[in-house]
Amino acid sequence: MQIKNQCSIYIKFGSKKIKLPVNPEELEIQHSTSHKKYDVLGKGEIVIPGEPSLKMVSWESLFPSSNGGILLNSGSKEPEYYVKLFERALTKKQICRLIIIRSGLYDTNMRCVVSDFSTTDKGGEPEDIYYSVELTEYRNYEPKTVSVITVSEGVSSESGQVENEQGRPIEAPVLRVGAAVIANGRYWYDSYGSKPFGTANNLNTTITRIASGNSYPIHIGHYGWLREDQLQIIG
Repeated sequence: MQIKNQCSIYIKFGSKKIKLPVNPEELEIQHSTSHKKYDVLGKGEIVIPGEPSLKMVSWESLFPSSNGGILLNSGSKEPEYYVKLFERALTKKQICRLIIIRSGLYDTNMRCVVSDFSTTDKGGEPEDIYYSVELTEYRNYEPKTVSVITVSEGVSSESGQVENEQGRPIEAPVLRVGAAVIANGRYWYDSYGSKPFGTANNLNTTITRIASGNSYPIHIGHYGWLREDQLQIIG
């Protein structure tokens, strides 16, 4: 009888989506921050919250041979197939996507790059390849272009003549990290609309992250992710 895994791990390398043939015993996700600590006279140590750092996901497992007697996930291939995908992604600086589906729990879905990948051959298991991998979250950093409009106005002088002046450039409000906004509606756990969620009602906050191309690409404050049309830029 085949045992159904309670956790499935997928990685997309471009158009190729693979499922790990064997789940790791442990999988670590690091959520670090850039908080700053200072000593203040009369108060002692204080902390100033900073922006969240990039997530780091790492694990150790193996790519077993199909005739090794280990229970594999359906559709599994030979070890060399997986090793080449990870090595190519590392050397080519390929942007990948990690998808972890947990039965009855929250899921993980993030863009990433392979920051470390190593393999080990063990005696007595010549056809199996043990490996360790570290994935780093990828954030889109491409700047947005802003159109600047120049307006000419007619100004009356004391002599009654009309003088032409070139108006100051007018900058349109820009949706960018750090912009002050008013948010309304439901916001989500991640930019793909995963639960849990909350609701904003004329919430004054700032934009902290932008994930272009996702369903809910704007992250506000320490709350969550929502759509651009749920925001009013105020500064």
